[in-house]
Amino acid sequence: MLWALPRLWPTIDLPGIANRSRTYWTVDLDALPAVEPNLDGRLGWLLDTPAHRPSLERGPDDPTERDAEPAGLRALQPPAGLPSAFHRFIDDPQLRRHIRSATACYLDLGHFRVGVKGGGTLIHFLSDQQWVLHWLLYVGPTGEEAVVASPEPLGFDDGETEHVLELDPDSWHGSLAVCGDSFEQFLYHFWAMNELFFRLAVDSTSVDGLPDDLRAYARAYPRTPSREDLFADDD
Repeated sequence: MLWALPRLWPTIDLPGIANRSRTYWTVDLDALPAVEPNLDGRLGWLLDTPAHRPSLERGPDDPTERDAEPAGLRALQPPAGLPSAFHRFIDDPQLRRHIRSATACYLDLGHFRVGVKGGGTLIHFLSDQQWVLHWLLYVGPTGEEAVVASPEPLGFDDGETEHVLELDPDSWHGSLAVCGDSFEQFLYHFWAMNELFFRLAVDSTSVDGLPDDLRAYARAYPRTPSREDLFADDD
């Protein structure tokens, strides 16, 4: 099980809110602002936001190993099934057009799923273009879910190094962290963080000029780095 892992959110630079000269660093997951929309697995809140280009929609330069599409997902589906929000996000290409990424993240289901000692499965679904960070969906033996982040490319076989088919979370404490208690919760925080980046850093919008939901989110966003950090060795 994953519950002994640290609970950390990998943040990016948000002007005037979270500033640090690194690609990512971590804040405490439980310090993130509250999720305002109703998370019912249907992702209606996401479809109510503007679509963008570029976005998480497949781009010509994305080095994807397994496309995030229903056929690819069927090959990886664990015995306990998958959360409805994750299924919907993969099944409906329109949804990914509403999420953009400051670090050129792209969807990729990887080569294989990874077992978890004590029960459960990890399925890779997101990487940034530089492979600094990877995100994976955890599905427990009775259907419980979470999202984890790691600097390690779990779920991939590069043909050179020995790949991990099953991991013991206790031995991954320094390079694996829970970053969402559900896929939909993770997706909301990921959407909000990246929307803040583009509006503040690219569009030069002030915090006071943000829409009500993002303004409240920005004001509540944690300013203090976590004590533990997935990227401590990068300093």
